Amino acid sequence: MSVEFSVKNKKRPLFLGYFSVMSVGKATELIPDLAVFGIDENAKNFDKEVFLSSLLDECEGIVLGIWGKSGRGFELSYDTEEESYKVRVNTPAMVFDWVLAISYLQILSQRLGSDIRGEDGKIYTRETIEKIDYERDINSGLRAIKGHLEDGATVNHCYGVVRPFALNRAIIDEILAAQSPAKEFSQCLTAVQYLDAYGANQRFYRANGEGEIVGSYALTQGVPTILPYEPFVEWQNLDFVKPKDVAHWEITLVGGEGCDGGNESDDDGEASRYRVLAELDYAEFISRLPRESYRFIDASYILVEGLGYERLRALAK
Repeated sequence: MSVEFSVKNKKRPLFLGYFSVMSVGKATELIPDLAVFGIDENAKNFDKEVFLSSLLDECEGIVLGIWGKSGRGFELSYDTEEESYKVRVNTPAMVFDWVLAISYLQILSQRLGSDIRGEDGKIYTRETIEKIDYERDINSGLRAIKGHLEDGATVNHCYGVVRPFALNRAIIDEILAAQSPAKEFSQCLTAVQYLDAYGANQRFYRANGEGEIVGSYALTQGVPTILPYEPFVEWQNLDFVKPKDVAHWEITLVGGEGCDGGNESDDDGEASRYRVLAELDYAEFISRLPRESYRFIDASYILVEGLGYERLRALAK
């Protein structure tokens, strides 16, 4: 679910059409510290300058927000048929991102000389958009999640700018019982986004090159790491891996005597002392993991403290 607004692009004089569509870079300059989320700047062949110079009508949409403050951000796109900028806010979003989206709409409206149109056709000015009851929309989204969980789902994943926030019945009930559910949800979602820990990536391979599909994670010595308590195919991988096709999940423990979580090298400057200590069945790894060495951050994920060499060796055995 989401709420969408549009702001008509500015027309040129003398029937010369509309002004040029903003580039991604220009779109981020409308508010200080605005950033684009959901892109991998370390990806092969990624060119940041090319990306920032690309026009919004060349993109399906970008997610904008402010690092350290945004939980879900908001989506900006350009509709070539309507010649309008579209701002979409997820339901439920967090309070900060609603306020940020409203500010962005006000700036667009002022620069383009156009009013703001809601998806229901309602017209907002730069003044009246401030009065929109966004907490009502947030609370509506939270109640929808509760209904989804009451209908039989065990977990609902709410996708943030950095990582998902997994809610179960206990978590959603606690949020809805707060004096301000919208603010409570905002705090919980933001806290999960900016943990000082490495979010482990899931990888897949075929056993022996062509056998069963195996899902895999890695845990490195000394590195606080976010892992699923029970692994599942995450949304970004569903296009090429179906949950029913994964035969087995495992985790690789990486470390070495004298390593402390950094890329420590031998005195002669050659290879790192890190090595694979063990490859374990994932469920077996969780059963061996001491309870005091991790904590749940939501309904699906745990944060494992930076484990030392001896602790990893014990797990490997």
